[in-house]
Amino acid sequence: MMRYHLKKISLAVILTVIFSGLNAQPDTLKNRPNLLLPKFTKSIVKMKSGERKVAILNYNLVDQEMVFMQKDKYWVLNDPQLVDTVYMANRVFVPFEKGFYELAVSAPSMLFIQHKSYTEELGMPTGYGARSQTTAPSYVKTIYGGNGAINLEIPANYKIVDDTEYWIRLAGSMQGFKNKRQFLKIFPEKEKELSQFISKNMIDFTNAENVKKLVLYCNEIY
Repeated sequence: MMRYHLKKISLAVILTVIFSGLNAQPDTLKNRPNLLLPKFTKSIVKMKSGERKVAILNYNLVDQEMVFMQKDKYWVLNDPQLVDTVYMANRVFVPFEKGFYELAVSAPSMLFIQHKSYTEELGMPTGYGARSQTTAPSYVKTIYGGNGAINLEIPANYKIVDDTEYWIRLAGSMQGFKNKRQFLKIFPEKEKELSQFISKNMIDFTNAENVKKLVLYCNEIY
């Protein structure tokens, strides 16, 4: 079983690191279902102090943590409250209380995507090829060694389940939604127009591009 090391490190330490030869670093965690991007990518971390640093980043969906690669090890970007913005894979991420949210639409009605997942046990075979799947989310996280390293390898009998949530920031208030009903409750005075748009354009709330299209339209009619 392939293992990788993940250790929290403070941003004070990150700011003292000179990232050299970033593109030459071997990425051993490609196409992992618990990571947002198919591979670690060269990114920019903008601090609230105004300072910018370059790092090789990816996003851990299960723990909702920004992870960076240095040489052949993986570390958790700690002290996210010191971060203003992360620019990763031509996308913008900002820190919130629960992880980093992607800023998908910047307009009066702002759209944020909370990328997140959980692990679910597949269960034991029940006969005839069927499996008894657990209904409650189950999270496996093993800490070992004296240095706080974390093993996030997903066991064979577990799968990653998407649990992405969307957030609208309107007049300084954040309101979450996952489906049509929840979205329309945010804009009750435009329910008819928005409902028609959703039906006409076959908006799929599991598709982020569809949701962005909907929010852009929402800003147009307002």
